[in-house]
Amino acid sequence: MSSLINLYNLDLLTKGGPVMFILLGFSVLALFIIILKLIQFSIVRVSNTNSIDNIISKLNKTNAKKLLSEIQKIKNPIAKIIEVVIITKHDRRFNRESRESEISRISSIQIRNLENYLGGLEVIASISPLLGLFGTVLGMIKAFLNLEKAGSQVDPALLAGGIWEALLTTAFGLAVAIPALTAYHLFENKISNTKDKMKDSIIRVNTLLDFKK
Repeated sequence: MSSLINLYNLDLLTKGGPVMFILLGFSVLALFIIILKLIQFSIVRVSNTNSIDNIISKLNKTNAKKLLSEIQKIKNPIAKIIEVVIITKHDRRFNRESRESEISRISSIQIRNLENYLGGLEVIASISPLLGLFGTVLGMIKAFLNLEKAGSQVDPALLAGGIWEALLTTAFGLAVAIPALTAYHLFENKISNTKDKMKDSIIRVNTLLDFKK
């Protein structure tokens, strides 16, 4: 049964033309990027900021330098920023301007790491429907050429068959684009929340460090 389904799917790909195989490649690439980002976000625990809040609350009672070893164990990008804020605060080589510049630089690096490959996912989501439409146009041209060759002996089944084969690429293009676009916006939303939390953490830590002076 499964072999029959596989043969049928392969037949659909063949009938859709070369565009179908390009879209198939895009779908595999999109799936790879989505899995890669899910693993990355899971490792750095982007959504879990409880450990960050615990660290900031400890700054009220504990020496900031003593917390560095604990902070360095946390893989969340916000923890890295807190580490930089504390280190630059106690390093006399940094004045106010250079300190802010260093915090901004590390923040940008952390955000860029989270944004890696998302551009590719956005491109796939944007191009796939257009490729699908292009495949449909090519299929329709082929269908009408076949009708022209048939002359006066036009078979309605021939026209219907040509049209549904042409529409396969549009359907497949949308099937690739919709999950890719959904995943892209979900990841972007998580990154946007991380940016906001990062800015908030910088302000809170700086305030606590200034207060303890």
